[in-house]
Amino acid sequence: MYRISRLVLPTALIVLGLSAVAPAATLYSDNFNLPTDSTNWTTNVAPAANASTQDATFGFDYSAFGIPAAPGSSDTLGLRLRANIPGSALVPVTTRPAGVTSGLSVSPTGKNFGSNYVVSFYAWSNFNGSPNASGLADNGNSEGGTNNVLFAAGTSGTVPLVVANTTLASGASMDGIGFATTGDGGITNDYRVYPKSGTISPITTLNAGSYANTNAYYTSLFPAVAAPAIQQTLSTAEYGLDAANTQAGLTQVGAFGFAWHKVQIVMNGNVAYWFIDNAAIGSLNTSAITLGGNNIALGVSDVNSSTTRHPSLLFTVFDNLTVESVPEPSTVCLSLLGLVGLFGGRRRGC
Repeated sequence: MYRISRLVLPTALIVLGLSAVAPAATLYSDNFNLPTDSTNWTTNVAPAANASTQDATFGFDYSAFGIPAAPGSSDTLGLRLRANIPGSALVPVTTRPAGVTSGLSVSPTGKNFGSNYVVSFYAWSNFNGSPNASGLADNGNSEGGTNNVLFAAGTSGTVPLVVANTTLASGASMDGIGFATTGDGGITNDYRVYPKSGTISPITTLNAGSYANTNAYYTSLFPAVAAPAIQQTLSTAEYGLDAANTQAGLTQVGAFGFAWHKVQIVMNGNVAYWFIDNAAIGSLNTSAITLGGNNIALGVSDVNSSTTRHPSLLFTVFDNLTVESVPEPSTVCLSLLGLVGLFGGRRRGC
């Protein structure tokens, strides 16, 4: 019997460090530093007709937006994903033309990580708020700043995992298990678990017992934060007719945006677990689901069809991704249940 420490340790250490006989092995890693890293990844978009308004940029220097280096990085290069870009990715515009609920997902090409692994990476979700005194906190009047950030496992890596709000975008698929959040919060369904059906799972799959970023569980994890100061200058340069700066103010408490967050997905046999900054967010039993494969995906999508006034400021950056093997399911289950207990989450069956 392994003893589960009450110390708040990183998930990977808790999951992997408890087994002296089954050390972790790195199955895959990418720091997204080079544009040529794109040759190792497959990009899938939905709807296919709107491919020109989706964008995956490898080797993107996010320091131009005042974003500091991701934890563990000595540089500011990563993977930028953008969805439903007004005009197109090549020629974006600030006139907010009609768009389409759409997005993209990317997966390492041809990978099979088995049924027991942990995916770890850092994500920063950038958005624009409203041109009023509330700025970043005003989701309802934002100039098109609400995007989903998607993390998935158990996928083939060959289909577009693109979610809208509670279902999928047109032409999208969900052949794995998807976990999604909004950067800005405030859409009621801010934290969601998607089974293969593509319709969000009940709130019982979330440790908070709620989808909304206003729930006390999320507000205790994600404080209100400000955008990097340079972004007010950038937003004015891009569109200077607003009465107030969309990048001013603070985010909603409980929202994922404007901070580096460590995200982890643990595939433990028939259970998929989701952690942010070592806190258990959700889980789903997959025993009744035939998954599409044993690959992973990262993605972004728009929650609705309206486009943004600030195409340069609406994106998500990923950095320092690793996939590691984990011990046999029984050991991992014990470890994860201990971790969930550390954060007061409800005990889930393994």
